Amino acid sequence: MDARPPSRPDNYPWRVLSVTGLGMSITFVSVSMLPVALPDMSAGLNASAAQTDWFMLAYLLTTAVFILVLGKVADILGRRPVYLAGLALLTVSGAVISLSSDPALVIGLRVVQGVGAAAVITNTTALLVEAFAPAQLAIGIGWNITIMSLAVSIGPLLGGVLTETTGWRGVFGVVVPLGVLGTAWAAITLRRTDRPPRAARFDYVGAMGSMIVLGCLVYGVNRGGSVGFGSVHALFPLAVVVLGLPLFWWWERRTVDPIVDPSLLTSRFRGCAYSASFLVTIAEGAVAVTMSLYLQSVEGRSPIEAGLQITALAVGTTMMSPIAGRLATRVRTRVLTTASTLGTATVLTVLALHIGGPAADVPVVVILFALGLTGAIFKTANAAAINVGVPPDRSGMANGLRVSLDNTAVTVSTALALVLAVSALPPALRELVYSGDALMLPASETSSLTTGFVVAIAMMAASALAASVPSTLRGVRDDEPSEIRRVRRLSSERQSRTRSTRQ
Repeated sequence: MDARPPSRPDNYPWRVLSVTGLGMSITFVSVSMLPVALPDMSAGLNASAAQTDWFMLAYLLTTAVFILVLGKVADILGRRPVYLAGLALLTVSGAVISLSSDPALVIGLRVVQGVGAAAVITNTTALLVEAFAPAQLAIGIGWNITIMSLAVSIGPLLGGVLTETTGWRGVFGVVVPLGVLGTAWAAITLRRTDRPPRAARFDYVGAMGSMIVLGCLVYGVNRGGSVGFGSVHALFPLAVVVLGLPLFWWWERRTVDPIVDPSLLTSRFRGCAYSASFLVTIAEGAVAVTMSLYLQSVEGRSPIEAGLQITALAVGTTMMSPIAGRLATRVRTRVLTTASTLGTATVLTVLALHIGGPAADVPVVVILFALGLTGAIFKTANAAAINVGVPPDRSGMANGLRVSLDNTAVTVSTALALVLAVSALPPALRELVYSGDALMLPASETSSLTTGFVVAIAMMAASALAASVPSTLRGVRDDEPSEIRRVRRLSSERQSRTRSTRQ
């Protein structure tokens, strides 16, 4: 399959970036808007507590279980039709939800939205891989992360405005014109590519296995964070994961066209890259939720005040991502990712010390801004390194595996952080923290809650520090394209000449 025809216009990669940027904006704005609108949505639909929970969980579960499957489907059928179908599903389901009055129907449509989001997310980086030359890929990914970060940071504010002015239906309705525009622009811009020359066979057993394992993992961890890991609702699905994961791996090693090619994980470079990505996402995935809870429950901040401080995280990511893309063309991946993981561990340690007291004079906004900077360097360099050099018929698989691991890490991180944050409190008082009434806690328990948040942030710092190990051990990739080596060599020679001139 010729993924990059020689005759393409020079601006084609940037047009593809505009397509993926719009798609990621639609996906992540809609995700980050909903938590703000959830209370109004629950009241407006007269939904039960369980139904309200599933408004979020149905989407989360569906996205998790379909990312790997749809990555493989795109490798077989082509990225363009799968990406267009994903945008169309997001748009149509959003329109119907905005008109619905039945909570059960809304939950079903959230499943449809999860499928659409999985199709968009798993193909975004793969589309950029096909469009950008290897030496420029990190730049494209850096800008794509910038757009995603802006969408995430704007979402809560936009969701609050829409909920206040139009009600919860506006949160879903606003996605419709954006989705129509995004689908039309993608249809116009994205090139049709030939299917692989050989007829790939779809791994139905592997697909089902991946869906069961990922679904049970996400559901079990989610329930564990909500009702406790000793509950049967958490223990049973997690037991399925423990038993099912070795069977899934055994099957994938023996089938001809696997959902996940084991060589992606067993090769030193990419295996370490995936491991580091998972650990870094454990470190960063729950920072926003944890700090929002801390600022409101311990410091007594309003939701708006807490939201404004947490926005610094997205601002740091937004500013650094395009710079990190340029750096990745000049500095080896191992150097960038190792430095960024150590930087993340350091910043999270300062955050824990801020909560504990020794670094109380360092403003939270400064700490979160610095965390956004270090995180952006890692995400940009690591994502580009994973995808460069992957055969076209494995690109969706390689990116789908990365996104799947990151999504799982966010779920695990959030559950662990929330459990650790309230671990020192009596069970009867933990609900006060989750419901936003932590100021009603007895004075004797406030220090226990503060200690819990310190432990939660320390767990994240330890995960970032652990990520520096695979980042260091990944070594230098053997299949690094000559174009990237040439750019780095020229950059090094240019710096040497500059230093000689100054001397």
